[in-house]
Amino acid sequence: MAEQNPDAHTPPVYGFEDRPEGIKAFFFAFQHLLAMFSGNILCPIIVCNMLALPHSEKTFLLQAALFSAGLATLIQVRRIGPVGSGLPIVMGTSNAFIPTITGIAGRYGIGAVLATGFLGGIYEGLLGSILPKIRKILTPLVSGVVVLTIGITLIPVGIRQAAGGTTDFGSIENLLLSGLVLVCIVVFNQFGPAVTRTAAIMISMIIGFAVAALAGMVDFTPVAEASWVSFPSPFQYEWSLPLDALIAMLLMYTVTSAETVGDVFAITALGDNRTASIDETRGAVMADGVSSGIAAVFNAFPNTSYSQNVGVMAISGVMSRHVVQTAGVILMVLALLPKISALIAVMPTAVLGGAAIVLFATVASSGLLILRKVPLNRRNILIISVSAGLGIGLNAVPESLNILPDGLRLIFAETGVATSTLVAILLDRLLPEAGDG
Repeated sequence: MAEQNPDAHTPPVYGFEDRPEGIKAFFFAFQHLLAMFSGNILCPIIVCNMLALPHSEKTFLLQAALFSAGLATLIQVRRIGPVGSGLPIVMGTSNAFIPTITGIAGRYGIGAVLATGFLGGIYEGLLGSILPKIRKILTPLVSGVVVLTIGITLIPVGIRQAAGGTTDFGSIENLLLSGLVLVCIVVFNQFGPAVTRTAAIMISMIIGFAVAALAGMVDFTPVAEASWVSFPSPFQYEWSLPLDALIAMLLMYTVTSAETVGDVFAITALGDNRTASIDETRGAVMADGVSSGIAAVFNAFPNTSYSQNVGVMAISGVMSRHVVQTAGVILMVLALLPKISALIAVMPTAVLGGAAIVLFATVASSGLLILRKVPLNRRNILIISVSAGLGIGLNAVPESLNILPDGLRLIFAETGVATSTLVAILLDRLLPEAGDG
């Protein structure tokens, strides 16, 4: 990435090492929680809804997601040896993994997701040590195609959730509820002050939840039955290690490594007007891997850096590591309170769906933003078209590859992302750079 122009740089209100006093630090940390909370809970809720798991299990998995996100944030910020960037990076459950996780969970169960997530974390940690070579393969063209494919293949999941999932699918109540959340997100994002723009998704979900409760669409019994305090328990699922699931998971870890590097470069440019060092980028990727391995032990899905929180820092000018550490501690405290997770677990699926549509479409938009940096010549347009077209198309019609063994269908059809990744990498390496002539 090119060096930033010092004349165009606006110094942050609070730099990396600054410590806002008392209540300010808590307020700034809470802003980060509002920005990342809905994304962090999305993956476990979608998996639970897909597998029709009971509320008690959903509560447990939400606790695991909160605990792992808080711990991952602390590892990333504080830096333990070579692990961690030492930068104010907020971590959370990666929604980019949703197509892969749902494909594995639907076929092999949550235990397979956790086992492959654990090995994938070790794999990503090792990737950090050879990061310069990985960055030659994961070019902006490849990364943009993959992120675009992830977003587009996730949008139907959001639509199904908005329609009610497995409860009264397509009913007028569900459609109105998800529509309300969607409209609120647009209004708060477009017309609200900076604080509400940052937290538009979370605020809109709270409004939708409140309306659903007033309409009698929420059963609070699981909240009443949940205990007040409990500590995360590791290894609550029996692990299994199907080879096809592992391959699909490793491909996703490769992709998210590139996303993390992008976040590190954005933070150092915003907060310090400089390009990130190799130690910072290497440490960030290693922290992604180590944190995801620990998350699997505590029954949570892979973690990664959250780009939306980079946006929070850009808007607020608060780049303090102390603030992000505070957010990590709050997440871990919330994880010890099952009633909080139980309250999230009883949220109607339609409320989640209204927010999910925006979140997933935003992922696709992020892919387009990455591709804007790529020269759109004939060669690159061909690579984008072929790789994204195959990944999105096979995800939409996975039965088109029924001729393949089950394992290969999981990798290349049921997620679609793996297909886009491999095709984009191969074409980018094999096709010569040439003009449009």
